[in-house]
Amino acid sequence: MNVGDEMRSFMTKEFGKEAYEKKNSQAFKRYLVENDVSFRQMVKQLFPDLGATQVRAILNNDNTAPLFNAIVEDGLRIGFERQANWQRLVARDIPSDQFTQAWYYLEEPDEDDYDLRDIGQGAPIPVGTIHLGDQSIKMHKRGRGIEWTDEAQRANIDLVSLWFERLGRNLGRNYESIAVERLLNGYFADGSDAPPTLGVGTAGELGLTDMFYGTAYMQDTFGFNPNLAMMNLETATRWAETRDNGYLVFQNDVANGNFPNVINSAPFINNSIPDNRIVLVDTNAALVRYVGKPFGVESERNVKTQVEGSYGTEISEFVPFEKNARLVITLDEAR
Repeated sequence: MNVGDEMRSFMTKEFGKEAYEKKNSQAFKRYLVENDVSFRQMVKQLFPDLGATQVRAILNNDNTAPLFNAIVEDGLRIGFERQANWQRLVARDIPSDQFTQAWYYLEEPDEDDYDLRDIGQGAPIPVGTIHLGDQSIKMHKRGRGIEWTDEAQRANIDLVSLWFERLGRNLGRNYESIAVERLLNGYFADGSDAPPTLGVGTAGELGLTDMFYGTAYMQDTFGFNPNLAMMNLETATRWAETRDNGYLVFQNDVANGNFPNVINSAPFINNSIPDNRIVLVDTNAALVRYVGKPFGVESERNVKTQVEGSYGTEISEFVPFEKNARLVITLDEAR
């Protein structure tokens, strides 16, 4: 039995005939794990010169067709995960086996109860309490499809891989905007997890001391250390134009084509953030991502058009974890 036969036999036995017919990339990766072989090793065995191989050579071979969706997924992931910035915002991925996820929270004790204190003999130990919230988190299914006409299947893999990466990058940018919106406004419609806000020294102006004050305020008031400042391009440009007695403070950065740092890192630019707003974020605690289904690719053939399609989907949701691990600086309001 050759490699292709073994793969088809395994996938059909473990995941059913439908998973194999849909060329499920997750089932294919399971095959790799079970057989302790890497994706690259598998590709090399089936197609020694993959880059020059036409799409149709893979899709039309029943023993290798599942490999194609793994290639699609790999290309999309390069753009979606490695060339997008949403992962910088996530403290942790939380696996979930339910599409509607219960929301748990830690009841905040009195401020003094955060401290370690001397406890007398037999005295109660101060505690925080984890509660099940009366609201739930509904995860969303998101995806994108790629369809292949018979003519398009003549393209070689090296060419289409570049398109996969571009599409993945666009998907990643859209996904990033969802994460930014959650940090800016919270997840729940009632605003219960919206971040606190803070004005600046002089309404309508942005200075170095405003970022210093915002950072210190967040540390002193809430106990979080912001390591990222999010803003749109116009606000980032205002920051780059900061002057002190008429002198352009960040002249060297601008001359070198770099955005000057805000709280020790370059600004995180996303244009879904309104003008006059900067969001300081402690990325170690501000946002988690619930994952119901990891990103995967399946195929389906349209019986009417006879067009083969590859469809990538994932099920997840971004939710603020610590409400006060973000602080919105309102540049049009004085503190």
